[in-house]
Amino acid sequence: MLIAHIATALGGFLGALALSIDAYRWRHQRELPDYFWKYQTYVQINTVLLGIFGTTLYLMGGRPKVEWHLLYGAVALLTVMVERGVGRGRQLRQVLAEDYGRFHEVWVYFGLNLFLMAMYGRGLTTGFFGF
Repeated sequence: MLIAHIATALGGFLGALALSIDAYRWRHQRELPDYFWKYQTYVQINTVLLGIFGTTLYLMGGRPKVEWHLLYGAVALLTVMVERGVGRGRQLRQVLAEDYGRFHEVWVYFGLNLFLMAMYGRGLTTGFFGF
């Protein structure tokens, strides 16, 4: 279980990094290409699996070296929920577009994936090294 947890953490870190770079490459456009959404879904599923593995480890008695590790995992799951809410055709996206004008999905997803990568990175450092 620990190996699965670490593997999904590393995969999510690299996936979120790649999506951030890709979104930045599309910064002059208003919308992201279709393939981006497929990979975004993979990273979101990976994050949910990471949460399941981490919760299972916690219930089995595996305590992180630093309790903040649990917070980083919870914030990563909340970030995925926000990403789902502002995805194509979603209600939160429409509300933001109505309240603030045009919705620039490229910058929103660049920021969300960058933040998700930071949560993965911080979780990895507290999990491996305890700081």
